Amino acid sequence: MNRYGGRSGFTPDTSGVKPDLHVAASLRRFRGSVAVAGLVLATALAAAPKPDVSLAVASAKADVVVAADGSGQYRSVQEAISAAPMRTGNADARWVILVKPGTYHERIYVQRERGNLLVIGEDAATTIITYDLHANLPGPDGQGIGTFRTPTLQVDGDGMIWENLTIANGAGQPGPRASGPAVAQAVALRVDGDRVVFRHCRFLGWQDTILVNRGRQYFADCYIEGSVDFIFGAATAYFDRCHIHCVGDGYVTAASTPEGAPYGFVFSDCTITGAPGVHTYLGRPWRIYAQTVFVRTEMSDVVRPAGWDNWKKPAAEKTTHYQEFMSAGAGGTAAQRLAWARKPGSGDVARYTSRAVLAGADDWDPAPAPTIHLAGDSTMADKPDLDYPERGWGQAFREFVRPPWQLVNYAANGRSTKSFRDEGRWDLLLKQLKAGDWVIIEFGHNDEKKQDPTRYADPVTAYPANLRRFVADVRARGAHPVLATPVVRRDWKPDGSLGDTHGAYLAAVREVAAMEKVPLLDLEALTRKLETELGVEGSKKLHMIFAPGENPHFPEGHTDNTHYVEYGAHLVAQSAARELARLGLPCGGEQERPQN
Repeated sequence: MNRYGGRSGFTPDTSGVKPDLHVAASLRRFRGSVAVAGLVLATALAAAPKPDVSLAVASAKADVVVAADGSGQYRSVQEAISAAPMRTGNADARWVILVKPGTYHERIYVQRERGNLLVIGEDAATTIITYDLHANLPGPDGQGIGTFRTPTLQVDGDGMIWENLTIANGAGQPGPRASGPAVAQAVALRVDGDRVVFRHCRFLGWQDTILVNRGRQYFADCYIEGSVDFIFGAATAYFDRCHIHCVGDGYVTAASTPEGAPYGFVFSDCTITGAPGVHTYLGRPWRIYAQTVFVRTEMSDVVRPAGWDNWKKPAAEKTTHYQEFMSAGAGGTAAQRLAWARKPGSGDVARYTSRAVLAGADDWDPAPAPTIHLAGDSTMADKPDLDYPERGWGQAFREFVRPPWQLVNYAANGRSTKSFRDEGRWDLLLKQLKAGDWVIIEFGHNDEKKQDPTRYADPVTAYPANLRRFVADVRARGAHPVLATPVVRRDWKPDGSLGDTHGAYLAAVREVAAMEKVPLLDLEALTRKLETELGVEGSKKLHMIFAPGENPHFPEGHTDNTHYVEYGAHLVAQSAARELARLGLPCGGEQERPQN
């Protein structure tokens, strides 16, 4: 992925149908029709990535052990779950089931009262739960059982955690078979529970691999493969650093988000790949209010240029919410996307953190991590379209933030201390702010625009008052504010000196920082030094300055002495990181410079 995009990153009834044991019994005679499934599953298992999860396993103290060879208390995962205590209190300890390597050919159902469980495998590559039902297999009534009775694993229980396991439906590639009905939709995982977490798991199937039907789910560092609609449903689901692999032509998602829901599916810092010759759409609307968002996702050429499909529902083009932020790779070109997909705005990406998406009424946070928050204007903001040459220094700053710290960038083009708060962007930051976090605040360029009452803040009165209020809000939540002066403009004078376009605003930031005893990130001084060292001509390389014909976005040429290209954003971010590290913030200042 581009270094500043992130990592280098049918209409059936869906009512809660429980697994039917009679269905399973009536299907035994059809095992011959899916004999090829074992070979398909074995091939998929060999190809799927194998995450290193040894630390997670070592830290889990098992209450019971499942082992296919009989060396544990149980031979099947379902037996262990059915025997687990019903711990439904908020203070109840989580029951831990450790699953030894082996292939467990079984269907698993977790009832709601048994949700407070951790099921953890020793090794995702060799700890496999698989079954092979598909929609066309007949049930007791002789009719096909349908998609929703096919899951290998169905979770109704709230609050479950699954780690280091392979969950597969081994029915195989859809299509006719020599005996028995043609293979159709085949679900590996169905989730109806709330606050369900999957970490370092692999989900294998073809059509309809994962059904997230209700509630909120969090998938971290998982591998998910399929062909058609292989992540579908009405839940709010967050996919963090997941590898999505397309084994056949089709659609990655088919969301059925309810009307009025704030979120549907969000993919953050993920990777999309595919088998040779395969092509896919990012999604199509199972229901017309579908919501699917991709953030900083590396997309191979498996993704079709159009990106999205309307499922022959023209009305859905006005009601769906399909959006991408900083997509990269051969399949991530924003210019080729369908016109009706939502156009991202700078700063909007901050709405799509796992904390923001999954919080709900109970403030659930499945991936708590110390966070650096950025609040500012266009010089700091993430730029959602990586084909466009502009970058904010905050976008490049992500490269300097060290785990376990993470970065959320709320900065938005054209905002001032006044408009950032008036538009609710500061409130969004405060909702995600936790004790111990840091907040870096950089405004000034747009506060200076006296002709615009929606943004102007007087440098003697309103501007410093706004900064003090930011500081007080952050400290009230046990977090740490940092005030930054605005970056210098490339304003060279005839005598060869660099002009000062911020005037009293610089003095105001420095004064408030001193009086409030807040760390000061003096970006004006740092960027003035950088521009001066490069000189009149050399400093052009930092900015959006192009000769005619140099950049396809500006065939007539372009001169912008304020905003940065990738090279400039990186150097400013590097300077900021070094200074912040000196001030004690959790970031480092040594990263390879991009080529200019």
